[in-house]
Amino acid sequence: MWPWNASTVGHCYLFHFNAPLGNLANRRAQAQHYFGFAEDLDSRIAKQLAGRGAKLVAAALKQGLIFELYHWPACLATEKLVKKTKKTALYCPACCAAQGRTPRVLPIPPAVTQLTFDLEELPQIELGRMDWLEIKVQQEWRARRIPTPAGIDDDLL
Repeated sequence: MWPWNASTVGHCYLFHFNAPLGNLANRRAQAQHYFGFAEDLDSRIAKQLAGRGAKLVAAALKQGLIFELYHWPACLATEKLVKKTKKTALYCPACCAAQGRTPRVLPIPPAVTQLTFDLEELPQIELGRMDWLEIKVQQEWRARRIPTPAGIDDDLL
């Protein structure tokens, strides 16, 4: 459930489109895959197919492209590692089969441990009157943020 963190477990999924999208004159400006992450795979795929997910998938559906869908159980950090490589085709079973090789195994992210933060060691802040410096800083901040109306003394604010 949202909010996610790097160790959130779900599914990584891959859309492989039968034709590339984008600028067909420039090979670097084309996309033939979309790689994503979802905790609830069924609802996320339904959202993608309804056109309310990724813009790339919506554009492919609008053009009537045929796609294949692959998915693996994984964590959110895995999706980030795959997207960071910018070589999604290396993990795509359809692309690898066409080239006669086996797809790469999804990367396993390093183990993450949550750091503890002891709130008891923080110094206690006394609430009370502001000193002269705090008042001057607030006056300067107000003067820059909110212009003082004419006829009102700034020292009274």
